[in-house]
Amino acid sequence: MTSPILERIAESMNYGDLPETWQFPDVDKFSEDKTLYDYQTSALRNAARILYLYWKYECGYSINEPPRQTPTRKSIFARYYGNKLDNLSINKYETRNDRNILRQNPVFNILSEFAPDGYDEVRFEALINRMGFWMATGSGKTLVMVKLIEYLHGLIQRREIPPHNFLILAPSDYLIKQIQFTIAEFNQSGLYLDLVPLKQHGRLRQRRIGNTAIVYYHRSDNVSDVEKQALIDFRRYENDGKWYVFLDEAHKGGTEESKRQAYYSVMSRQGFLFNFSATFTDAHDIATTVKKYNLEEFVREGHGKRICLIEREFRSFRGTKDNIDHEERRRIVMKSLLNLAFVIVCANRIRNSPKSERMYHMPLMLTLVNSVNTDVDKDKNDLWAFFQSLREIATGNVSKSYFSEIKKELISDWAESNFMFEEESRASLEESSAILKDMSIADLREAVFLSRTKGALQMIHSKDNKELAFQLKTADSPFALIRIGNTSRWRNQLLVDYEDTTSLRDQSFFDELESSSITILMGSRSFFESWDSNRPNVINFINIGVNAARKFIVQSIGRGVRVEPIPLLRRRLEFLPPALANTEEIARLNGPVETLFIYATNRKAIRFVLEGLESEGLRGFREIGDIAKKTKKPSIDGKEMLLLVPEYREEPGKWSEQAKFSMSSNTLDRFRQFLDNSSDSLLMVRDNLLSTKIEQLRNRTIPRYIDTTGKDYADLHFLQTRLICHYEQKIKLADGVRKLNDEDDIVHFRKIRVNLGQDETRDLQKKISLTQVDAASTEEKKKLSKQFADGEIEWDEFLDRTSGVSESSFKGLKIKNIKEHFYVPVMLDERGDADYIQHIIKEKSEIEFLENLENWLRSSQPDWDFWMFSKIDEYLDNVHIPYYDKRNNTHARFMPDFIFWMTKGNIYQIVFVDPKGTEHTSSTRKVDGFIKLFECGEQPKQFKYNNYEVSVKLILFNKDDSAPQLYERFWSADPSTIFSS
Repeated sequence: MTSPILERIAESMNYGDLPETWQFPDVDKFSEDKTLYDYQTSALRNAARILYLYWKYECGYSINEPPRQTPTRKSIFARYYGNKLDNLSINKYETRNDRNILRQNPVFNILSEFAPDGYDEVRFEALINRMGFWMATGSGKTLVMVKLIEYLHGLIQRREIPPHNFLILAPSDYLIKQIQFTIAEFNQSGLYLDLVPLKQHGRLRQRRIGNTAIVYYHRSDNVSDVEKQALIDFRRYENDGKWYVFLDEAHKGGTEESKRQAYYSVMSRQGFLFNFSATFTDAHDIATTVKKYNLEEFVREGHGKRICLIEREFRSFRGTKDNIDHEERRRIVMKSLLNLAFVIVCANRIRNSPKSERMYHMPLMLTLVNSVNTDVDKDKNDLWAFFQSLREIATGNVSKSYFSEIKKELISDWAESNFMFEEESRASLEESSAILKDMSIADLREAVFLSRTKGALQMIHSKDNKELAFQLKTADSPFALIRIGNTSRWRNQLLVDYEDTTSLRDQSFFDELESSSITILMGSRSFFESWDSNRPNVINFINIGVNAARKFIVQSIGRGVRVEPIPLLRRRLEFLPPALANTEEIARLNGPVETLFIYATNRKAIRFVLEGLESEGLRGFREIGDIAKKTKKPSIDGKEMLLLVPEYREEPGKWSEQAKFSMSSNTLDRFRQFLDNSSDSLLMVRDNLLSTKIEQLRNRTIPRYIDTTGKDYADLHFLQTRLICHYEQKIKLADGVRKLNDEDDIVHFRKIRVNLGQDETRDLQKKISLTQVDAASTEEKKKLSKQFADGEIEWDEFLDRTSGVSESSFKGLKIKNIKEHFYVPVMLDERGDADYIQHIIKEKSEIEFLENLENWLRSSQPDWDFWMFSKIDEYLDNVHIPYYDKRNNTHARFMPDFIFWMTKGNIYQIVFVDPKGTEHTSSTRKVDGFIKLFECGEQPKQFKYNNYEVSVKLILFNKDDSAPQLYERFWSADPSTIFSS
């Protein structure tokens, strides 16, 4: 089973252990106004880990190293994959699909010329200098690409990697324009990326001044092995393989695209190939994926709309000429239009609320069809079939009784349909369904057709013959747009009786879609890629997916899930700060607007694609989910108990000892001389610095703000970049405590993922379910009794689930119901070989700590009214202690492994416990940060929350007699110290 092997290799490395010159100085900053999301910075850190592993760790790059060093480096790097690459070689011959005969593999012919390996194969080891970013459409892959170029440029400047050129390849002019727009935004601060057409390579003098990097670009579909018209011969530009190639939309398949993939590998054979796509299917791309953040994860974490797959199908569109049910076609189209109208009404009501006029988008229906051909029978033309039903509804009469039936059916469909990835999302529709019940046919006409009354259809066609727009005579604006390769046949053969309002339209409706009146967009596959929009709320797949057109389905749904409740904030409202929701009314209305409704000819094919092709290993690790529903609801005397965590505030411009930048006195003297010899004008031009940043450098790089006990910096330009980043960082100070946020603070148990087959996954879920039960309630026992009586469960399961199981095991896991833990069960990898599961307790020190705690609790009882604790996952959770890491001159986050909560009367104590705290150099820096935030004269600071007096403690669990005297009080191997007041 192929899975993202490179991602696992990356995440087995500690990013903090990378040398400082290999870490991002400001990984989350993109421009003055834009910062990256956590999943984007995670992708970048994974990339940094792998690049370090490839270029530095065992086979360090050196200037002017011979080309023969590259195969050695690749061979060393391939060892990290183990034997998982054995089946990824490129063979000389391949079997044709339609005949059981061999033919020569054109990809082998290309690669073997530049990477000779064996007579009949090119081993994948020759292509191993690559990484893939498998990230959902709309997740900001281009931002990751641009930040990666910035990072590589810095490594080149520091002579850590070869000074090869950058090349961006994208399959359309539209995508290239999007990349240019993103780079223009990035160029507003710091490094300037100069985009240059690839055809200028070799003719362009490297004369750029200042902090500038040249980035070449070209259409990926115009890279070939011949030179004619728009095509270029890759051999003219392969530059001995010395490229860092960035390939956008790298998922494309087919023989020609496979050959192009070989061209890109040849061009980057001495450098590196970076693939970006939402739909990897090739085994080579999947194995070398360094970050997988697919559609499921994108939606679950609130970055995209919920996905509602409607149960009822467009079956009437499958019919032949003899059995077509025109009324059923009209009915299902009517239902999808009503669904759209309902969402439009909700969106309008939100924007009509006070201070909410800029929220959300104008909802749109996207209808994607398999055929638009006018040469065959009209009834076999999918687009014409849909359009005919649409026209009948727009121009005809609709009775009240018929409309009432449609509304009831739609509400019933919602109840029966599947919310992919988030079943609990159904409640968001139930809350607003009263709006649908009150809607009239006039409301539908006004929302969708832009007129409350019916009327004849008028047609508007574009100058380039690619667009046909339609407008009711009773309306002021067009509501529908057909976009296909050539509309002239439609006008001449299908629409001869339509009134054409104008002979030509110069502007494109499609290009103005974000601000246009269009509510229905129709077309074939030709335009599903290379456009960005938040607008789709309804997608109709007509005769698409019957043959599981996987790439097309995922890409088009990816186009539809984008969401932006508030300008520039691209996350569902529930994931944004509560103050932004404005009113309860908006919270009630936003559910439908944040949902993508999918209608299909074959819903099973769509669902099959969305759930992943497990047989091909496309899912790799996947969430098991059930644990998320078993968080504890702590209570005292029947009242829910608060769980509190520290809260921090940022203090810009407050420069204390905590924020002193660390360097040697010799480096400070050299850097002061470097600044004295550089005029402001030179720094502006050469390093692209703003005057405010120059002023910071001159005024703050003095002994008062510098700790001169640090290390030497050889590269002063690198030091300058780090100092600017340091001066712009804001110091965090303790600002009291706040209530635990269930959606953000401790979430790792919702993301426990397994790489198991379906049967084994079900077995594990059963073990989890059994261990989650303390003891069944009376109501639960009644339910289980009925299930047993109906034959749904066996007697043994009935006994287990009514009595509860405190502990069970599964393939090296210990699954435990620890009643004081935040969630149950707790899963521990005791043998250290359960590599099929992620985000559970695996560290030996953490497992030993839990054993010590449980042993102590068997004979002792904490002297508190209430106590509870939870594991903290350093990768996924948000409970932390900020501190300043002087070694690396960075503001860092200390993530202790456990947090305890305890109360007695009005006394509330938070205790952080870290069982790995015996490495003094690292631990003392973290303890220093804790002391500054939570202590005053070795006594805990007191914070008020409601009636509680709250204090925060830290324990480094594992007694170390050699701990520095100043920090001895933080070390302990006795669980009772956790509960001391």
